[in-house]
Amino acid sequence: MTLGMNHVEHKPGTTSAGERGRRPARFGDCAMLKIIYKTQVSHHRQRFQMHHPSSSDHTRRQPGLRRKIGILLLAISVAVLLMSAAVGKRILHDLTADLSRRLAVSEAQLTREKIQSLVGRELAIAQRFAGLTALGDWLLAEQDPLARGRFLAEAAGFRPAFADGAYFVIHHHTLAYYYADAERPRAIYRYTLDRNNTGDSWYFSTMDRVEPYTLNVNPDATLKVTNLWINVQVRNASGEPLGLVGTGMQLDRFLSSMLAPRTQGSMSFIVDKAGRIVAHPDPSKIEYGALGKQDSDRTLFAGLSTEAGRETASRLLAEVRRRSGGVEVMQQITPAGRRMMALAHLPELGWTVVSSVNPEAAEVLSSGFIRLALIGGGVIVLMVILALTLGFDRLVLQPLLALTASARMIAQGQYGIRMRSDRDDEIGALARAFDTMAAEVQAHTEDLERRVAERTAELEATHHRLADTHRQLTESIRYASLIQRVILPDRRLDTRMQGRYFVVWQPRDVVGGDFYLYREDEGGCLFGVVDCAGHGVPGAFMTMIAHAALERATVELGLGQPAALLERADRAVRDMLPDTQRLERLATSMDIGLCYVERASRTVRFAGAHIDLFTACDGEIRNFRGDRGGINDRKPRTFTQLTLDLEPGCVFYLVTDGILDQSGGARDLPFGRGGFTSWLRDNAALPLERQEEALTGALNDYRGEKPQRDDITVLAFRFDQDTPAPSKETDA
Repeated sequence: MTLGMNHVEHKPGTTSAGERGRRPARFGDCAMLKIIYKTQVSHHRQRFQMHHPSSSDHTRRQPGLRRKIGILLLAISVAVLLMSAAVGKRILHDLTADLSRRLAVSEAQLTREKIQSLVGRELAIAQRFAGLTALGDWLLAEQDPLARGRFLAEAAGFRPAFADGAYFVIHHHTLAYYYADAERPRAIYRYTLDRNNTGDSWYFSTMDRVEPYTLNVNPDATLKVTNLWINVQVRNASGEPLGLVGTGMQLDRFLSSMLAPRTQGSMSFIVDKAGRIVAHPDPSKIEYGALGKQDSDRTLFAGLSTEAGRETASRLLAEVRRRSGGVEVMQQITPAGRRMMALAHLPELGWTVVSSVNPEAAEVLSSGFIRLALIGGGVIVLMVILALTLGFDRLVLQPLLALTASARMIAQGQYGIRMRSDRDDEIGALARAFDTMAAEVQAHTEDLERRVAERTAELEATHHRLADTHRQLTESIRYASLIQRVILPDRRLDTRMQGRYFVVWQPRDVVGGDFYLYREDEGGCLFGVVDCAGHGVPGAFMTMIAHAALERATVELGLGQPAALLERADRAVRDMLPDTQRLERLATSMDIGLCYVERASRTVRFAGAHIDLFTACDGEIRNFRGDRGGINDRKPRTFTQLTLDLEPGCVFYLVTDGILDQSGGARDLPFGRGGFTSWLRDNAALPLERQEEALTGALNDYRGEKPQRDDITVLAFRFDQDTPAPSKETDA
C-alpha cells in the first residue's frame, strides 16, 4: 500500500488489474522457446570450438594479433595516464585547498549568525528580566511575602518568553537557588549553594567578574539537567551584588540546532577566550563549568598535533577576538589528518566559533570546476577512443566483419556456408574453426529441439503450481487485512466524534503494525495510537497481541489513567510472549500513546511510550514528549503522565514514527518533528476534515517517488464547549 491510500479495503476472491499483470508469464510461448533454443545453440558452438580444432597446426601459439593490439593499447594507455595524472593532480590539489578554505569560512560565519540570533535573544530577555524593580526588592527582602508576590507576578510574563520556558534566581546573601519551568511556573526553592562544593564554584567565579553577564555550560545535579546557562548579575546602585538571574537552554537541543554540520566533512564547535571548548557536537569534549576552572585539557589546542600549530591557533584566537567581526583561517594537523579551520568571534557573548573542514571528506568542488574537469576528461577520452578505433578497425574489425556475416547466416539455418582464410593469427584460426562448427551445429539442432520441448513441458507444470500458490497467498493476506480492520474503532468514532476527529491510517503493506483505538466510559473517553515492531504480516500479528494487552489493561484498570494502562499493558505483553533466546533476537517492542479526556474537569491526561503528543491551540503549536522507552523493552518500567487543560477548539494529535521517519523532499531527509510542526502551523486552523486531506497531500508531495518506509498513523481530535457527554452504555 502506498502513501496516501487511506482505508483501502480488499474483497476476498477478487483480483486487481495490477495483480493480474504481475502474474508469472507462461513459459510455453514462442518467444521463450526461441530464447532457450538460441542459448542451447550458442552453448554447443562454444563447446565445439574448445574441443574440436580444425587442423593440427592450430595447436601452435599464434602471436601476431595479440602482440600488435597489446603494444598499441599499452602505448596509448601509458600516454593518457601520464598526462591525466600530471594535470589532474595539480588541479585537484589547488581546488581542494581553495574550496576547503571557502567552506570553512562560510560554516564559521553561518554558525556565528545562528548563535548570535538565538543566544543574543535569550541574553536580551534575561537582561530585561534582571532589571525588574520587583526582582531587586525581593533580593533585598527574601522572606517578605509581598515582595515575593510582586516579583512572581511580573516573572510570570517573562518565563514563556525564554526558549525553554524556565528561569532561575540566586540570592547572594543566602545563596538560595530558586527555579521555575513549564511544570512549575512559579519559582520555588530548590537548594542552597555551597562555597566548598566544586560544583557550585561557577557562581562565585561569575560574581567575581566585572562583566555584567556570562555564559556557562554546566550540568545541574539537583535539577538533573545539562544546559547552556545565561547568567546576569543583579547589583544595587552602589555596585554591591544582590544575586544572579538568568535562564538555560537544553544542551542537546542547542547543539543539534546550532552546531549540526551542513555538509559532509565539516564540523563546528565553540571556545571561550582561553580556548576552552564550551560547546561541541560530541558532549564528551565539552569543558563543563568552564567559568570555575583554571586548567583544562578540553581545549582547541589539545586537538592539534604540533607545537607550532598550537602557537598559531593561540595567536589567531587573540587576533579574531581583537578584530571582532572578521574571520581568521588556518590549516592544522590533527590526529585525524589535515584540517582547514576558520575562527569567527561573537563579541557580545565572548565566544569564538571554530569551523573545521576535512578537505578529503567534504564535498567542496563546485559545479563549475566539475564541468571543467568533465570537459577536459571528455577530450582525453575522445582522443583515446579515436586511437583505439583506428587501431582496432585496421587490425580486428575489418577481418571480423566477414566472419560476422557468415555467422549470421549460420544463425539463420544456412549451415552450408564455409570460410576460407590464410591469415597466420587468431583471426585465421577462428575462421578455420568456424567451418567445422557449422557441421556440428547442424547435428545438434534436432537434439536441441527435442530437449527444449521436454523442458517447456516441465516449466509449464511449474508455472501452474506457482500461480496457484500466488493466488492462495494473495487471498490469505486480503483476509488478514479484513480481520485487522475489525479492531479499528471507525464506527464508534463516526458516531461519537463526527466532525471532531480525523484519522490517517496508511499501512506500508496490505496489513501493517499500526492501529488506533477509541474507548468511552461515564467519565470521558480514551484515544490512542499503537506502533508495533515490524510491518506487513509480522506487524499485523503483533497488533493482535497489543490489542489484547490493552483490552486486559482497560478491563482491569478502567480508562482514566493512561500511564497505569501502559504499565499494565507492558506486563501483559511480557506474559503473552515466551521468554526464549530466539525471541530476544526478534523485534517485539511496541510504541503506544494514550490520551484520556475527562469531561468533568475538562482535562486531558497523556502518557506515551515512545509516542509524542502535539497540540494546536490558538495558533500555538506544542510538542509533549512521551517516555523514551517502549512496551516490552529490555526491562519493565514506569511511565510519566501529563495533565493538560482541555481548552475549546484545541486540537490534539497522536502520531506514530512512520510519518516522522518518512524520507523525501529535495534533500531526501526525514519529514521529522520539525516538518510536522511546520505543517501544523499552516493547517491547524482548518476544519479537521480538510486537515486530513491537507496532511495526506503534504505527505504525498514530500515523499514524491520515494517508497513508504513504515506504517503511518495520525489520530487527531478536539472537544468544543458543547461536546455531548457519552452514553451510559460504555464500550467494552
